[in-house]
Amino acid sequence: MEDRLRISISGIRGKVPQALNVEIASKFASAFSSYLEKGTMALCRDCRESSRMLALSSISSVSASGLDCIDFGRLPTPFLQFFLNKNNYSGGLSVSAGHNPSPWNAILLLDSEGFYLDASEGPEVFNIYEAGWFEKAPWDKLGKIKESVFPFHLYLEALSKIVHFKEIKKAGFKITADPCNGAVSPFLKPYSQFFGLKTITLNDETDKPFSHSPEPSIENSSQAEAVVKATDSDLGFLLNSDGSRISLVSEKGKGLSEEMTLPLCLISLKGKIKKVVSTVASSSLVDWAAKETNLKVIRTKVGQSSVTHTMLAEESKAGGEGSGSFAFLPFSPGYDSLLALTLILDLMARKGKKMSEIISPFPLLVRKKIKIGVSPIKIYRVMDQLEEKYSKENPDYTDGIRVNRKNAWFIIRPSLTEFILRIMIEGKDQKSISSIEEEIKERIEI
Repeated sequence: MEDRLRISISGIRGKVPQALNVEIASKFASAFSSYLEKGTMALCRDCRESSRMLALSSISSVSASGLDCIDFGRLPTPFLQFFLNKNNYSGGLSVSAGHNPSPWNAILLLDSEGFYLDASEGPEVFNIYEAGWFEKAPWDKLGKIKESVFPFHLYLEALSKIVHFKEIKKAGFKITADPCNGAVSPFLKPYSQFFGLKTITLNDETDKPFSHSPEPSIENSSQAEAVVKATDSDLGFLLNSDGSRISLVSEKGKGLSEEMTLPLCLISLKGKIKKVVSTVASSSLVDWAAKETNLKVIRTKVGQSSVTHTMLAEESKAGGEGSGSFAFLPFSPGYDSLLALTLILDLMARKGKKMSEIISPFPLLVRKKIKIGVSPIKIYRVMDQLEEKYSKENPDYTDGIRVNRKNAWFIIRPSLTEFILRIMIEGKDQKSISSIEEEIKERIEI
């Protein structure tokens, strides 16, 4: 499966060079440019070894189509989404595989307002790619390429307007940051200075490989946990390679589930929002936080495109997923880790409480996330078999198969980003979780 390309509105994704290479990047950039037809495209990349190569190929193809290109170089994807949302550009392209390991990369396509393409726009671009119908400008009408610097000061000013800026500065938090040598790394110092933070950073060298898997989670937080304890930090956090996801470490040096990021942001925004959009695969902590803050919960399919476009349709300002992702439309349509962090610091400053105290009322739940590799040829056949086996339990088919039981719930769904089945089980006790895990594995016929 290493030579398979994963094509969806969540990104054109695969291992480099077996699945994703300069030729593929060039063709998708050409297809997207042909779809946009005219104007200027903004582009950025993360810090992976292959990102510059793929970005250069993409930039050349954008220019060849006749579109101008603004190249921000290394930049977090949510920063590009913020920029598009505040300016008048035709669209954006980010070279980043976010949470995927180093051998992977991806081409992410963004519309003129910074949203991921929706379920109707994406297939149009993919059809152009398959047909090979690419616009080619004559030699004297090639698009202009301009390198640019992201206006981070405007981003910080916008952030400060949605929180209690003076209270955060007054609190003078000490925090430990692990950006995993990713694209957010160079921005942590000015961010910390702006918000009056004393920040200890580790793994913040963008020219070095990822220090661990770039997926923010308890499993990857041991280094940050140790530094939080050793330095008496008020909070620690981990980021993925493009700054779209975040998980936390409490002041006690205990890594927290990435599923807690969204509920904490909702509590921070209490009184400012009326609805929240999340996915059928996100923790029931979202429902608990919504009840605590008098919010209506709308569940949709997994993926940033589905969540943010549902937010638009439902006129919801807030949304996110259990991957440590959060978006707030008055700020930007992007899943943005620094936005989530700022809201959580705001909550701590206003409450005058430590993170362990803030999360103490949270329900104690047990959860297990499982990945099972399945050939793309067999993956939907396996899902059909599972659908038949669970049909008597009135499952939710919004995205894969979700089954609710007395002491636990679980979901089985094909990943949007890898050739795997993703399984999440959440319940009140370990016995229920283990029993369901064993049952599912027995029922999956590969």
